[in-house]
Amino acid sequence: MDYELDEMRQQMAILKDKLEEQTIVNDRFIRRSIKQGVSTINKRYLVLGIIALVMIPYGYWAFVMLNGLSVGLWLAMCALMLIVVGFMYYNSRDLRDNNLMGGNLLEVKRKVALAKKRDANWLWFGIPMAILWASWAVYEMAQKTGESEYLVPCCIVGVIIGALVGLKVHLKTQRCYRDIIEQIEDLEDTK
Repeated sequence: MDYELDEMRQQMAILKDKLEEQTIVNDRFIRRSIKQGVSTINKRYLVLGIIALVMIPYGYWAFVMLNGLSVGLWLAMCALMLIVVGFMYYNSRDLRDNNLMGGNLLEVKRKVALAKKRDANWLWFGIPMAILWASWAVYEMAQKTGESEYLVPCCIVGVIIGALVGLKVHLKTQRCYRDIIEQIEDLEDTK
């Protein structure tokens, strides 16, 4: 009887060790996957930031020099582009932390969820500002006699394409945030 009980204890200990080993491997795999998702978001923010900064000199050439629109319109666009860059830098500051993945996953989840919420709330500012700026641009283009028949439709098409691309990027970023949070929750459920 004691022999059987001893053998069962040994088997339970072996099983417990295997489960702990599996949990460690699972934890490493999930952390690597989360790190990859965070890296994707950071790269996306970097590319968008570079595009926003490039738009400043390009906007001067396209709007002021090429089409004779007001410097005020260009300055408003510059302000918007700088706000976009500042927001992306601010929102991703926790995600750029080198120690992010080494810490507690609950803290990682909190930081990612907060960045996701700020990213979603950004639309409450970004969309109205983009509409105001685009309306101003269309108004100025419509005032140009003889040229408005092609400038206004081009501007409207550009705004629509820009809005669709922006929405697609926003939805992909939100999905990436959601995937990271779900992976952490899955890991929490297995523990």
